[in-house]
Amino acid sequence: MSKLKIINKHVERYKNHKLTSPGKAWPFDVRDALICINNHLFDHNYSVKTMRDLCNLSDTNFSSRFRHYVGMTPREYITFHRVQSGMMLFRNKKLKNVRVSEIGFTVGYENPSSFTMTFKRFTGLSPKEWKRVQMQ
Repeated sequence: MSKLKIINKHVERYKNHKLTSPGKAWPFDVRDALICINNHLFDHNYSVKTMRDLCNLSDTNFSSRFRHYVGMTPREYITFHRVQSGMMLFRNKKLKNVRVSEIGFTVGYENPSSFTMTFKRFTGLSPKEWKRVQMQ
């Protein structure tokens, strides 16, 4: 199986099994925002601002309400799932020769240094260091 197929399969599996599903009793704006984020999570230009624009959200308390139902703010949710997905890709032994920048691009970071900084802030290690520790 090609590395592209492995990566695409991983992304689909991650989207289908790791993302939060909205609760039936949640407010419509939170449900819509979560669905929108889940659908666009790995898009390179997707951000909280994009989500707010797509969902017509201007409420300043929205992030607090989102956190109440989801457990984290929209920005934290996006970052968490992008980094977690990257970590899962790094663990895949079939992808051991894939560059960090390719993984970063796959999980939604157009700029490799943004991915590296975010990953390090989240895990305490750079992607290369984290990958090396995982492969031991």
